[in-house]
Amino acid sequence: VGTAVVTREDGRVALGRLGSLCEQVYELISQGYEVILVTSGAVGLGRQRLRHSALLNNSLIDLQKHNLELDGKACAALGQNGLMALYDTLFSKLDVRCAQLLVTDLDFSNPAFRRQLNVTVNSLLSPKVVPIFNENDAVSTRSAPYEDSYGIFWDNDSLAALLALDLHADLLILLSDVDGLYSGPPSDPRSELIYTYCKEKHENLITFGDKSRVGRGGMTAKVKSAAYAASAGIPVVITSGYAINSVLEVLKGKRIGTLFHKNANQWVSIGDVNAREMAKAARESSRRLQALSSEERSKILLDVASALEASEKLIMTENESDVAAAEEAGYEKSLVSRLALKPGKISSLANAVRVLANMEEPVGQVLKRTE
Repeated sequence: VGTAVVTREDGRVALGRLGSLCEQVYELISQGYEVILVTSGAVGLGRQRLRHSALLNNSLIDLQKHNLELDGKACAALGQNGLMALYDTLFSKLDVRCAQLLVTDLDFSNPAFRRQLNVTVNSLLSPKVVPIFNENDAVSTRSAPYEDSYGIFWDNDSLAALLALDLHADLLILLSDVDGLYSGPPSDPRSELIYTYCKEKHENLITFGDKSRVGRGGMTAKVKSAAYAASAGIPVVITSGYAINSVLEVLKGKRIGTLFHKNANQWVSIGDVNAREMAKAARESSRRLQALSSEERSKILLDVASALEASEKLIMTENESDVAAAEEAGYEKSLVSRLALKPGKISSLANAVRVLANMEEPVGQVLKRTE
């Protein structure tokens, strides 16, 4: 749960959102799920409290002199107990018990700690207690810009990914202040929500906007953490913590947020690429082809011909499956007949592509002139 979800714009706790989150956790526990919560918000809550204390106790001259510069670690120390007290109060109204676990990056460098952590968490989950994790910022030796020199974790998003791996989670949900990962800044009307993230497709196409008003890494950190967990086999969904019942909707399989999955590259095009995207990709590809030399275009066609022949067995096998599916679906025989690839068809296609590759370059030549 990101800081932007836990707190309001004025720095105070977002009681409505936290209450909704606790109710969703209660619903999941009632359905037999085991839920582990990783929360941010201690620093933000502590900062708001320290600022209020400074306004009450300091003189106007002192306030102007120090410009209310507050130490983040002191803010974390003051805010953590208040944050946990709030979670405890909200969960207790639902007859749910919660437990606090504070960790630092150095803790995870100790194998014995990681083993004991696993035992402790399982002991809490057994009686349906909700473990609530947070980084122990008050004593952490890491400082801004919060990059972890030990390569373990660097914020609560990466902590959540690390815990998901260590505790063998079935699903990781990262709650943000936006609906998911967009192709550009969410404020840009041209940006589109990406429902399934594929590294090969999206890594170099996404333009990240500014991070949220609070927190550390914003969407960039969430994507990095999500990709890390997904590559290890744990599905991840980035979705809005502002939306009603977003966690429950994810568990119901609703198409919300952005899904990160280890096998996304195998099926992302099926669900994500619409006619508009294909047309845009075709236009961009045509422009790239125009910029190539005649020799380069010919080589591409020859490579296509070779690839067809190399994959002939696979293509024929898949075609047989398609034909069988069409017959089972009750399509007309004439349509099924047109779908089936006859023996030698792939070789014929490959030869036709080679003929095309060896043709004289037609681009730029005048074929006919009229006065």
